[in-house]
Amino acid sequence: MKKLIFGLLVLALCAGPASANSVGFFVSYYAPADTSAESGLGVDFEWGSKVEFEMRFAVYDGLRTDANPEVYRLSATPIDLGLNYNFGKGQTVTPYVGGGVSYMAFSFDGDPTRTTGQPAGAGVGPEFEIYAQFGLDFEINTNWKASAELVYRTGDTEVESDDLGTPLDQKVSINGPVFNVGLAVQW
Repeated sequence: MKKLIFGLLVLALCAGPASANSVGFFVSYYAPADTSAESGLGVDFEWGSKVEFEMRFAVYDGLRTDANPEVYRLSATPIDLGLNYNFGKGQTVTPYVGGGVSYMAFSFDGDPTRTTGQPAGAGVGPEFEIYAQFGLDFEINTNWKASAELVYRTGDTEVESDDLGTPLDQKVSINGPVFNVGLAVQW
């Protein structure tokens, strides 16, 4: 089932941008419960008017976990698929609410200045999660808009490794707020 969903997600990522109503870029600040906070960059695509289908992804590199936080870090790439409901589309300021499902891909890296590379057998699996959001779109002109949004993510993942014979099996909560500010071109 996960392979089917992942395949559909890849297909949507490849085919989606060609038919989008808007394409945007954003900076993001993510503060999960069990890691350090991290800023990242992302891209989003939107289709629709009053009710919008949204697809976006962001990259957060350097989330430090409680397991030797000075040595190990997680890189997270959430790929979101969701719906937004716009209140008063076409106005100068348009509030919206929404939510959806995310496929969160992770990588787990060791700091090469502190270790000899990635810990033996280190791994962290991808996870599915849900999110909810509230935001504001600010229309600059007919082709450009800015946005600011608050997103809340829910989910857990597990970091597993065997570093120098010491097993590490840590559940990591990725629940937490995300703040996004972006700029989009629309047509």
